[in-house]
Amino acid sequence: MLGNANMGPTFKRIVIAATAMAGLAGCQTVQSVQRIASSPCHDTRVTFYFESNSETLTPAGQQIVALTAKRLQGCKVKELSLVGLADPTGSPEVNLTLSKHRADNVLDAFVRAGLPVPKYTLVASGDKGAVAASGATVPLRRQVDATVVIAR
Repeated sequence: MLGNANMGPTFKRIVIAATAMAGLAGCQTVQSVQRIASSPCHDTRVTFYFESNSETLTPAGQQIVALTAKRLQGCKVKELSLVGLADPTGSPEVNLTLSKHRADNVLDAFVRAGLPVPKYTLVASGDKGAVAASGATVPLRRQVDATVVIAR
């Protein structure tokens, strides 16, 4: 669907650039970019991945924010839900703070990009749930899961 003839050349370049830059972010972000590019006003879920010990949105994440905000222009946004997560490295207190800052930064990026956010929910989970019952760690939990809910 990325080759849709209704999309302009600038939009296609942004999608290609965001997809290429999403290598660190894994397949889920690439799938999210494709979904953003394929249909306008529907609930949208995007996962943003972060470098270890970083709360700074990556260039790929910034591109995805821009794509999402542009795609949802004209849509009636009801709510933005953000869940900040961290991996189990470091202290639980530091991870909780880090996950909150990550979610705050994604919220700020959406607002700066022009996404109307009449209501938002922000949850910082820290490293809660980062270790399975078996003791194995859950990989790549340095993330924020964002869901844009569209009014019906």
